[in-house]
Amino acid sequence: MKRYTTDTKDTCWNDCLACMLEVHPSKVPNFVKLYREGYMDETRKWLGENFGKGIVYIPVGAFMETCGIRNNGPIGPSGYSIMKLSMVDPRAMHVVMAYNGGILWDNGDSRESEYGQVHGYFVLYDLDAPKAKWIRKKKKKKKKKKKENKEESE
Repeated sequence: MKRYTTDTKDTCWNDCLACMLEVHPSKVPNFVKLYREGYMDETRKWLGENFGKGIVYIPVGAFMETCGIRNNGPIGPSGYSIMKLSMVDPRAMHVVMAYNGGILWDNGDSRESEYGQVHGYFVLYDLDAPKAKWIRKKKKKKKKKKKENKEESE
């Protein structure tokens, strides 16, 4: 993963995508500003056409223990992902780079005091991943000895 920081405001989504793809942020369209509520559809389309990648959102609850004693350590997917979290301002959402569920890097100045609750993670995957093959058990051959034993007993 390569770390990129741009000089403009409101580029956290672009910078995180650039880091995940290891491309310069200038090559990533500003999906949020250009497409507003449709930014995720456009992001998916762009990722598929240009990188053969898809993106999926996994809510944070999917990584938490739901019964028994809650003994949750760091939460989130293994490896690199984009963490979605709220900010102190209830109208603001933010994304940062995560590794194994923990914050790895933020594209701006240190803003930990502004972080709110973690909501989930965006994970990139290959659209043309190799398909799994079914493993079939071989049929067992009947042993001739059983037939011979039957003939002898008669």
